[in-house]
Amino acid sequence: MFVDARKLPDGTVLETEVCIVGGGAAGITMAREFVQSGFRVALLESGGLEAEAETQDLYDGTSIGRPYQDLTAIRLRWFGGTTNHWEGWCAVMDNLDFESRDGVRYSGWPFPRKHLEPWYRRAQTVCQLGPFGYGPDEWGITPARIPAPFNGPHFICQVLQKSPPTRFGEVYRESLRKAPRLTVYLNANALRFVTGRQGGDVQRLDAGALPHGRFTVKAKIYVLATGAVENTRLLLSSGAEGGNGLGNDNDLVGRFFAVHVEYVGGVIAPADPYIDFQMLNGDSADTFKRDVPREFVSYFALSEATRARERLPGMRIRMHQDVGKVAGLEALKRLQAHQDVMKDLGILMRDLGGVASYGWHRMTRGKGVPVNAITMRCTSEQMPDPDSRITLGKDVDALGLRKVAVDWRLSAADKRGAVFNNRLLAREVGRSGLGRMKTLVSDNDNDWPSDMHGDEHTMGTTRMHRDPKQGVVDADCRVHGTSNLYVAGSSVFPTTGTANPTLTIVALALRLADHIKERLA
Repeated sequence: MFVDARKLPDGTVLETEVCIVGGGAAGITMAREFVQSGFRVALLESGGLEAEAETQDLYDGTSIGRPYQDLTAIRLRWFGGTTNHWEGWCAVMDNLDFESRDGVRYSGWPFPRKHLEPWYRRAQTVCQLGPFGYGPDEWGITPARIPAPFNGPHFICQVLQKSPPTRFGEVYRESLRKAPRLTVYLNANALRFVTGRQGGDVQRLDAGALPHGRFTVKAKIYVLATGAVENTRLLLSSGAEGGNGLGNDNDLVGRFFAVHVEYVGGVIAPADPYIDFQMLNGDSADTFKRDVPREFVSYFALSEATRARERLPGMRIRMHQDVGKVAGLEALKRLQAHQDVMKDLGILMRDLGGVASYGWHRMTRGKGVPVNAITMRCTSEQMPDPDSRITLGKDVDALGLRKVAVDWRLSAADKRGAVFNNRLLAREVGRSGLGRMKTLVSDNDNDWPSDMHGDEHTMGTTRMHRDPKQGVVDADCRVHGTSNLYVAGSSVFPTTGTANPTLTIVALALRLADHIKERLA
C-alpha cells in the first residue's frame, strides 16, 4: 500500500525487515523483487506521485569545481525518480570497463562483466526492452553496412536499445500498491542513519516529512538508493555523533565523483557527399531489420583493444549531418503552394542543373541531397579521480540537512585521452578515404572545446571495492564496517565506461535483491 508520511503522528516508529530509501529505478526494482518474499518491506520516497517544487528544492547544492549542472534540474524527486524524464536509452558496459587496466589508476570492479550478465538479461525485462543483444549483427547491421574506418581495428559499431521509456513510478505503481507486505511511504525523507557510539551497524533511520514531521524506521537491513549525490549526502550526515560520516573511515565517501564528458570533437568534410551515411545517422530498427520490435540507435566507439593497448578512456561517437539544400528543389516545393510563383519559377529555371543532379543521385545512389559536413559529437569516459568529489557545504535545506558542494574535476589524463582519441579518429578518417576531419580538441591540458560539459549521469561516489581502503562498499554493495547497510545505484560504479548507466543500475539492483533475499531466508 501507499502511505503519505505527512499524516504519520510525530514520533511514529515503523518496524520492518527491509527499508529501502529511494523510489527511483534501483529502489523500485528491488521493491518489486521483494513482493513475494514473505518479509516486510518499507520503501521511503521523498516526493509524492507528482512533482512539487518544495520537495524538488531539497536537491539544491553548490558547484565549487568545474561548472556543473543545476542539481535541482537533472534529477527528479518524486515516485519513479529520474526515470520520470529518462529518454530510455540502454546499453551494457564493455568487458574492459570491469577490468583492472594497466595505466589506469583505481580501475577494476570486484567481478567481470560475465558475472553480471544473468542480471543484465533480467534487467532487459524490467526496462521493457526486447531480446538481450547489443551486437550490430543482432539488429540487422551487417559488416558490409559499416563503413571504414568504423569497422575496426580502432573504431567499431555498437548499439543502444531504447526502452519505451519505462516510467518506473507509473508502470510498477499498482503492483507495489497491491503487495501485501510492502508499504511505500510518500513524502518521506531520510535524514540520518544512526549507529552506536563506535559506529558499526545501523540501529535506526531518522526520517522526516515536510515541513516539520519526524518519525523513525527500524529494520534488519537498510538499502540506500537515492542516487550518487544524495547517497553521499546521507552517508556523510550519518553515523556516530561528531564523526565524519558512515562508511567513511578512509575518507572515501563522495570521492571519485564522475559523469560522462560531452563535447564536439571535430568536423568531417566528406570526400563523397553522396555516400550512404545511413549508418552514420544511427537510424532506427525499421531501416535495417523490420522484424525487430524495439527502437535502437547505432553509434561508433573506440575499440576495447585500442583502449587497453594505449591506456585510453572510452569514447563514444554520434554523427550529425549538415545536409545541403537544392535551391531549385525548394522552389519547386513552394510552387505547389501557389505563393510567390514568379519568384520561385525564376529560382527553378536558374537551378535546373541542381534539380537534375538531385534526380540523378536519387535514382542511382538513393540519396539526392549532398552532405556538407559531419559533426562528431563525443562522449568520453571520465577517468577515476579521488579529487573529484562531493562534500557537505555550510548551507542547510528545509529539513535541516546540510546541502552538498560538488567539486567536479577533470584530470590531465582525461584531456590527454580526448586529444589522442580525436587525433586517432582524424587519422583513420583520412586513411580510409571517408574525408578530412578537423579536430576541435587542443593539446592544452585545460583547454576543452567550449561546449564541453558533464552530463547528468552521476556516478562513483560510494565506489565498490573488496578492500575498505579503496572502496566504500564491498562486492555485495554492503557498506564496509556495517553488516546491515547496502548501497544501490550508480554511486557504486568503480569506473563509468561510456554506456548509459540505467541498465547496469537495474542489473545491480536485481543482484543485490537476490543477495538480501538469500540473507533473510
